[in-house]
Amino acid sequence: MRLGTRWLHGLAVIVLASVVSVCGGKDQPAAPVGEPSAPPATTPPAPVATPDALFSCHLGDGSATNSCKREAPSFLEDVDTAINKLVKEQPDIFDLEEQLGDGGFKVMSPGQYYVGVMRNLQAMGFCANFDGEEMQVKNTNDFSDQYHIMISSGHVRRGPASYRATCYPAAFPVGGTGLPGQRKDCDLPPSREIACGREQPSFLNDVDKSIQSLAEKHPNLFDFNDTQSGTDWFKVVNVQGYIDGMIEEMLAKGFCARFDGEELVVKKENTYTDHYDILTGDDHVRRGEGSYRVTCYPAAF
Repeated sequence: MRLGTRWLHGLAVIVLASVVSVCGGKDQPAAPVGEPSAPPATTPPAPVATPDALFSCHLGDGSATNSCKREAPSFLEDVDTAINKLVKEQPDIFDLEEQLGDGGFKVMSPGQYYVGVMRNLQAMGFCANFDGEEMQVKNTNDFSDQYHIMISSGHVRRGPASYRATCYPAAFPVGGTGLPGQRKDCDLPPSREIACGREQPSFLNDVDKSIQSLAEKHPNLFDFNDTQSGTDWFKVVNVQGYIDGMIEEMLAKGFCARFDGEELVVKKENTYTDHYDILTGDDHVRRGEGSYRVTCYPAAF
């Protein structure tokens, strides 16, 4: 699982376009003479992926073939400005009482942190990207800088120590937006994650209720006499049926859900997704807080 986290309000990343029509059961009054009658109701179009600046760069693509070396940084003050702006506007994603060095606040939501710094840099006229480890910044395709803006303890890294290298030519973006295809069972358009990390899960109770509901509706998928030692996690005897059933349960609760081959991924909007590992290595259900893995920003699908 890629690491990085989530935030509930502030990162709208993919726009859903829809046409809404209203039909009434009563007779409608005729249009006055000389005025056009109301247009016929139309079928809402399918969701369309409309990536904003978060997934693109006005300068165009960088190069997958480049040479990187450590030299004088070009955008160090700009990166620090973007961090300061995020701390001011979204203080809730930091622990301002815990810091290592001046302004080295504890980051409580890595996903929101990286995406927020990206957005602030883009608002300043730069192209920016998080590559899973470092923030990439450019204002030309001739070169880009790399900055490591969070230390391993989860605190903000600032100043010259955050600069890592300069790449010639610019190292990003490469390969377009990378958005997945539209899911038929989800009304939201496709999205993809930029950064993920652990925080307070949003949908843990819904996932646990879905496991219980599935067990009651389809007991044939399980062996309730076989539980993992020290838990009430019963055996799954039909893994694919379990996965498919969990997706159906979450859909019925108003979520979009998918299984990525390892985890159940759940969203109600494209701001973020929660990820849950609901199956143990020996095919027992995994429930409770131990099932939560990460929250990703924006949504991972």
